[in-house]
Amino acid sequence: MTVEINKVKQPIADHSSQLVHLTDQTMEERKQALLNRMGERGLSALVIYADKEHGSNFEYLTGFIPRFEEGLQILNQDGSSTLILGNENYNKVRYSRTPSEGKKCSLFSLPNQPMQEVSELDNLLADTTIDTSQKVGLVGWKLIPTMTDQYDLPHFIVNALENRIGKENLVNATGLYIDPAYGARVTNNANEIAHYEYGSSLASDAVLDAMNQLSVGKSETEIGQLLTKEGQYQTVVTIAAFGQRFLNANLYPLDKPLKLSDKVALTVAYRGGLSSRSGYAVETNEQMESIDPAYLEEVVKPYFAAYHYWLTTIRIGQKGGDFFKQFNDFYPQSNYGWELCPGHLTANEEWLSSPFYPGSKATVQSGMIFQVDFIPSQAGHNGVSAESTVAIADEDLRHNIQEDYPELWERIQERRNYLKTELNIQLSEELLPLASTLAYYRPFFLNKDLALTIQ
Repeated sequence: MTVEINKVKQPIADHSSQLVHLTDQTMEERKQALLNRMGERGLSALVIYADKEHGSNFEYLTGFIPRFEEGLQILNQDGSSTLILGNENYNKVRYSRTPSEGKKCSLFSLPNQPMQEVSELDNLLADTTIDTSQKVGLVGWKLIPTMTDQYDLPHFIVNALENRIGKENLVNATGLYIDPAYGARVTNNANEIAHYEYGSSLASDAVLDAMNQLSVGKSETEIGQLLTKEGQYQTVVTIAAFGQRFLNANLYPLDKPLKLSDKVALTVAYRGGLSSRSGYAVETNEQMESIDPAYLEEVVKPYFAAYHYWLTTIRIGQKGGDFFKQFNDFYPQSNYGWELCPGHLTANEEWLSSPFYPGSKATVQSGMIFQVDFIPSQAGHNGVSAESTVAIADEDLRHNIQEDYPELWERIQERRNYLKTELNIQLSEELLPLASTLAYYRPFFLNKDLALTIQ
């Protein structure tokens, strides 16, 4: 197997612009999955925290995040639910996908809005039905090893819960949602995959549009505008960066124009997946060699070979630790400098969790949605990236997608065919591209005809 540069057709921008809503059946399945896990672990209630940046576990059953405020959901083993929300989100209780009682807590609101003393939360919790017959699990958003009696929630909330329930009766239960071995959120049914494909394909089309509009003289803001699509919430900071990044600590697109030989970084993410590309604004390898000698041979081609290895090696049932070792043997961290997990799960947030780390016993499961995400960092060279999103599905799940979402199934098959005919990448039946630009990488960003292929 070798990596070559060939003239290929561009992938088709195939985002449908039709959001697939989560069904009532899916929401009930989600709730039951959590209740089952609570029973297995001796938990009589969960307290789920949310803020704008960390609202996805809360959103899993409610269908919304508390936007600019904070919130709690209390879920009891009998299925009853209470939402505690701030001044400007309390009115969302009636829209919750999981029927819930509501309580308003001004402490969860913005600074200098009408706000009571900190004892307000103690009083609210005292008046809230919380099943304390067994342990009560607190759900934040991090998975910190060995952290069973500490919590990534604001102290005033933890303190109020300790006062109400007793410190000895609380445990960290974030894993019930996102642990790659047993979390409820790490796998998806056909409805959820169709729901998330909307954002994955939207990000993919946006990056393809941005790549096609790259030209000398275009500004970061002009290209950045192309990455912002359909008014959707972006789950990471959008990147449209040329040349030297982070000047004056800036993270966002500027009016800086693209120059020949500039470094280029493009990234956007919506709920369901992220797409990115990084490389150089050049037309030929000679131009690239003049600014980053051997970049193509030492960075880009090994990266693409590893990308191909990732796509053609992953299988349902693999242990995450085994996959990590296999990938590291093929594409060693010691040589290529990638520091994070070689791929991770994605959902409402761009990074949910990952089964791929040393010693991981979590297995690759049908229904997982992955970001193909590993970024080399090699001394003396620019980085390279072609992040995209795939689902992995057994025969039953594939059948459900085909039956319930035939237009999505057709897009998936067209993407698989593109990979085979244009890039010479043959995917297993289990792997379902959720974006048309999966594995599509132009080594010379100003040459729109050439791409990397497998020979």
